[in-house]
Amino acid sequence: MVKKPIIELHNLVKFYGDNCVVDDINLDIYENEFVTLLGPSGCGKTTTLRMIGGFEYPTSGEIIVNGKIINDLPAYARPINTVFQRYALFPHLNVFDNVAFGIVNRGRRFMIKFYGGKLQVNYDALEYSVKIGKKDQSVLKDAKEKLEALKVNEGKRNELESKLAQIMNDAKAEENALKEKIANISNEEKKAKDEARNENREYTPNDFNKKTIEDLSNQIKTLNAETKSKKNEISKEISALKKEAKEVNFPWPSYFDVSRYLNEKVRESVIDALEMVNLTGFEERKIDKISGGQMQRVAIARAIILKPQILLLDEPLSALDLKLRQNMQYELKEMQRDLGITFIFVTHDQEEAMVMSDRIVVMKDGIIQQLGTPKDIYNEPVNRYVANFIGESNIISGVYVKKNVVKFLNTEFDVVGYEFEDGEAVDVVIRPEDWDVVPLDRAKITGKVTSSIFKGVHFELCIDVEGVEYVVHTYEDVKTDEIIGLSVDPYEICLMKVDGSPKTLVSQEASQTTIFDQE
Repeated sequence: MVKKPIIELHNLVKFYGDNCVVDDINLDIYENEFVTLLGPSGCGKTTTLRMIGGFEYPTSGEIIVNGKIINDLPAYARPINTVFQRYALFPHLNVFDNVAFGIVNRGRRFMIKFYGGKLQVNYDALEYSVKIGKKDQSVLKDAKEKLEALKVNEGKRNELESKLAQIMNDAKAEENALKEKIANISNEEKKAKDEARNENREYTPNDFNKKTIEDLSNQIKTLNAETKSKKNEISKEISALKKEAKEVNFPWPSYFDVSRYLNEKVRESVIDALEMVNLTGFEERKIDKISGGQMQRVAIARAIILKPQILLLDEPLSALDLKLRQNMQYELKEMQRDLGITFIFVTHDQEEAMVMSDRIVVMKDGIIQQLGTPKDIYNEPVNRYVANFIGESNIISGVYVKKNVVKFLNTEFDVVGYEFEDGEAVDVVIRPEDWDVVPLDRAKITGKVTSSIFKGVHFELCIDVEGVEYVVHTYEDVKTDEIIGLSVDPYEICLMKVDGSPKTLVSQEASQTTIFDQE
């Protein structure tokens, strides 16, 4: 089954004055995905996020959510919530009120719709009133049956109202098309009349055009009459259903009963949201009495309480200390899985992107450099920028000698998984951890250790090979000025096109078979 994207960015462009900050981006993001926009400051990642959220409007291109273009839709009307870099919490409100703000601030009508609609909320308000002893149990005896009748009635009305809206929209579109034809013919006549006047000759009206305009005008009148008739017919049916609904005699709760129920639902929603971010019991805490990590969780709780389809996170971990930031990375990913919603995360931190993301979008100068899984981007960068930005890399100029053989540092190495032209210049990428420190008699190349730093898990060596320094990670304690041998396995060598254009990959199994045959 083909996955359908929840967000589509088509040829998205954003200018600030003459400065292009987002340059023709095309990107599909799928439901329940954790996607990270990764890049340095000024690469366009935050601007892209703000355009998705509705805080900026694109200069050109389309933002599509659930199949609908939302370019001009305001932020509050989108199925999207945002966690800002500075959290944007209200210092005069406690934790509970900050989390509840997104629901309460939108008013009673929104709350009724959010918690199930008018009919369901009124019935639930009755049940809650009975539960807390404000009403007698007898009120619910026939309320359930009447509720079902009202729901059927409401369903029919909604269906008719949708049908009427479609008829009116279709009629308006048809009327506009007819008016456009009339305008085009009128413009032709005006142009012909002006030409005749400029040439000092008598203008003769075009009878055919005149007849066509009359016919089109009559079509508009007929269309409007038919539309009015259909509207009246459907409106009568809707009125009859409304009258029928009134006769059901449902025991409607009072305004205060509904308000009491809504307040209880908000309390439950806040408690659930705080439980999701591990802040149970913090409801009454003041914002200035909690830590930075807890503030960040409050901001997330405030965003998820509205159950958005999409959550945008603009570098929310940047203000946290290292240990807390690492803990929150795992918590965010787990939270995303539990909530089952799409997360779009912005960061300049490669580790954050690698740990949390299903896919990473690497950006530079407003352009997507590479899109893929963390593993793909780390193991198969498409150009020097991506190779250097994601992790540490040794990038060496080389030549693809022939199938499964590449030459660099004046030495030929076996390589698997690539297809280039024989003799084509390539960029060779070897990660520091992929070098093997081997005895000199087994070495492919040798070099002198210019620096050895213990990093806790491994030693980081700087090796001088033919006057150029390369970084090597090893578990062996190698001393400075020591001459060591280096080798690298075929599957640890990454090749890139020199110009950064797409490369052709082949299965490593097929490549390895060829290597064994050569041997």
